[in-house]
Amino acid sequence: MAASRELKIRTLTGTILVVSFILFLWIDHILLPIFMLAFATFASNEYFRFWHRKDIYPHTLAVLLPIYSLTLLTYFETPLLVPSFVLLIFICVLSIVRFPGARRTQNFLAEMTAGFFGIAYLSILPISLILLRKTGFWICLMPLVLTWLYDTFAYFIGSSIGKHPLAPKLSPKKTWEGTVLAIPPTLLFTFLLSKLWYPAFSLLDCALISLGIGILGTMGDLFESGMKREAGLKDASGVFPGHGGFLDRIDSLIFTVPFFYLYLMLST
Repeated sequence: MAASRELKIRTLTGTILVVSFILFLWIDHILLPIFMLAFATFASNEYFRFWHRKDIYPHTLAVLLPIYSLTLLTYFETPLLVPSFVLLIFICVLSIVRFPGARRTQNFLAEMTAGFFGIAYLSILPISLILLRKTGFWICLMPLVLTWLYDTFAYFIGSSIGKHPLAPKLSPKKTWEGTVLAIPPTLLFTFLLSKLWYPAFSLLDCALISLGIGILGTMGDLFESGMKREAGLKDASGVFPGHGGFLDRIDSLIFTVPFFYLYLMLST
């Protein structure tokens, strides 16, 4: 009974998230980067939470301002070299100025590392999605649908017949069976969606994309699980019933969407 109720809550929450995401993606214009920036803001709070539990406090502004700037610069098709260099200097200055008054302990190297990694980790998805959306709505939707399908297949296959944990210390419920056997049905949907949305993809392209989605989606999930375990947390937060936090919802997409965009660019 409890498991059935949990599945219903998980399904309802997931449906609302997916529909909202697709709606903003379809409307586009300035709403898409605003939506992505709002998502990145909440995700950054969870990211900072990981570090705070390790007594490391990256500068909030030094992480968020570059994420906002790079996302908007990408949307407005502005060359990134000069503003990126200016942002680099800005981040370093902020960190240096803040260092003498650091909270609790002075972890200069750790705070700088957390800051720079946070910028890369939290900005790559918004930037990739915006670039894909400029290519077209359906091609932008494709990696999202494939990632969600792969995660769904892996979850149900792993729950049904999974017996061999993939990474028991990071994600005890993730199994080799679910991870591997979710790729063939994903390939089928990749082929079908490519015929509808991007006929230029060959069968080999579909196979490579499906394999990449499976491998990188799993890596993204395990990577975020590693951060949570290091911080002693089960979920990044409890904001989404049955789904955890913002990072729990986008951990796979952070890896799969940039991969799909790069593959698309290299194959055309």
